[in-house]
Amino acid sequence: MVLLFGGWGVMGGFIPMIPPSNTADQVAAIYSTNADLHRVGLVLGMIGVACTIPYFYAISMQMRRSAVRVPSLAILQFASGIIVTVVLMIPMLLFVGGAFRPERSAELTQMLNDVSYVMLILPWPPILGQQGALIVSILADRRPTPVFPRWVAFYNIWVVVLLTPASLIIFFKAGPFAWNGLLGFWIPAAVFGSWYIVMTVVLLRAVADEARADRALVLNGEVFQ
Repeated sequence: MVLLFGGWGVMGGFIPMIPPSNTADQVAAIYSTNADLHRVGLVLGMIGVACTIPYFYAISMQMRRSAVRVPSLAILQFASGIIVTVVLMIPMLLFVGGAFRPERSAELTQMLNDVSYVMLILPWPPILGQQGALIVSILADRRPTPVFPRWVAFYNIWVVVLLTPASLIIFFKAGPFAWNGLLGFWIPAAVFGSWYIVMTVVLLRAVADEARADRALVLNGEVFQ
């Protein structure tokens, strides 16, 4: 999250967002200002996006502990997470394309900017697949000591609900539903960032619980039976 929002957003010059109501000349002027700093920030943003792969893998490895047979939900979560990584990486590359040649036609720069923002914010359905698998896995875990607490499932339901207004960014160029608006970006972005904080806390606890269980098996000699 630090690399993504700090690199792409702050160093890349895309937070505060470039308003969709800006003219082509205004958009081109932003891309041509501090172009090298923007490129460095976008590279850091891409590194941040790539870090999501081992993170999603770690979540799936914990989900598979509650699976009875084939860990289908863990596989679905990781597969959906890979798609999320891809749909985050592609707009990073498109932003790089816009920053690479800022002297090009202002209309072309504006088009690249439009496509980049839309691809970054709009494709929440893969996140729905990821969250859905996680929610079902948590609610189906009826063991005395589940992998993740049940409240995490209800938290993830709210995550899905609060991300869906991002779909409306393609209908508005100004106001709360535009890609620089409260409901179009800021609330989904805050939810997206806070999800990593919440999941990191419960994930570390789950990993620690698994480690304690493994040590107990070793001490009891069950691992050698």
